[in-house]
Amino acid sequence: MKLLIVTYSYTPALTPRAFRWAAIAGELVRRGHEVHVLCAASGTAGPDADGVVVHRVRDWLLDGASRVTAGTPAAAAKSTAGWRMRLRGGVRALWRALYWPDFACGWVIPATRASRSLASEHRFDWIVSVSHPFTGHLVGLLARAHAHGARWFADIGDPFYLMHEPSPNNRLLYGYLNRAVEARVVSGADAISVTTASTQQLYAAHFGLPAKRIEVIPPLLSLPPAPPPTLRTADEPLRLVFVGTLYRRLRSPRFLLACLAALQDALSEEPVRRRVELHFYGALNDCADELANCAPNLNYALVTHGMVGRSEVQQAMVDADVLVNIGNDSEAQLASKVIEYMAIGRPILNLVSLTCDTSVAALADYPAALTLARDAGLPPPTVAALRDFVLAPPVVPATVAQAVRERNSAANIAARYALLLEAPR
Repeated sequence: MKLLIVTYSYTPALTPRAFRWAAIAGELVRRGHEVHVLCAASGTAGPDADGVVVHRVRDWLLDGASRVTAGTPAAAAKSTAGWRMRLRGGVRALWRALYWPDFACGWVIPATRASRSLASEHRFDWIVSVSHPFTGHLVGLLARAHAHGARWFADIGDPFYLMHEPSPNNRLLYGYLNRAVEARVVSGADAISVTTASTQQLYAAHFGLPAKRIEVIPPLLSLPPAPPPTLRTADEPLRLVFVGTLYRRLRSPRFLLACLAALQDALSEEPVRRRVELHFYGALNDCADELANCAPNLNYALVTHGMVGRSEVQQAMVDADVLVNIGNDSEAQLASKVIEYMAIGRPILNLVSLTCDTSVAALADYPAALTLARDAGLPPPTVAALRDFVLAPPVVPATVAQAVRERNSAANIAARYALLLEAPR
């Protein structure tokens, strides 16, 4: 079987979709399929180490794929020329108010041309379009008429029309168009997958699809075997580690900072005072100022690392005393980092803003998780529970972490896709 995977983000980009589909593509090759990937230009083209044939097409406008590779700072440095910074900010705001369907819009035309050309040359059995960003599905939609009989699989990582924060574009200007085009995607695709049952129900309700037509394929774990922990001395600070991308309106660090302040106060009353550090791995986006301007007693405890390589992130997770998850202000998304945290086998502090947050169900049977609700605040009993959890967290049996690794392994997740792709017409 011949497959073309259309995804804006692919390795070496440091995004969940890049990790997921690089692993799946490799597994599908091992199952005997011929797999081509069409992605934005970031890296070299041609067959990769797994036998996947990679075709890279540059985003004509922004080349956004280059901004999610290792070495990208947590937040761009501010220019000393204030008027230039304001001008850039104004141009950026204007651009964000006008582009459609999302930041990757400059990839639509070159990727559509490339996908049609590849379909004509290779006569694929399936074209698999991937989001986030939604641009991947728009390319799939535009390529469908020239697919030479190929069926179309839409793999939905994040909602598009149903995503309010961060909105993929100007909803006031494009709300109707967003819904109309996504409706064409989900009605026109021969197969659809999402990562959570809540997303399945949302799409079934809003687009009038039978829920059974939308396959739920959970997050994929793409971590290599865990490295040994780094040796640390007893007087080193307790280390809290957050891995992921911050957004002020979707995944804000505000409640986490409040928890850190309360934890510092609680630890100061202990007979042996322990210091605590909070490490951020990933892009800070519009939350950079929120971290930079926090109280001095918090600021010294914050360490931002920006976008770093997978091996460095994995070592940081292994070395953490507590891993931190910030739930999304969206009931349709489960941060893939929750699965990685569980597979590492470290204690998890789970901060949620919605009672129906998907992370709550995912962590229900995990033996070392403390979930705190933002709306409940931080009364003394909650602060005491937080202090006790950080100082003496429950132990996670190795069998628990191993079960997570097996359940969400690339082989198992790829097999779920293969069942759909290999099904007879």
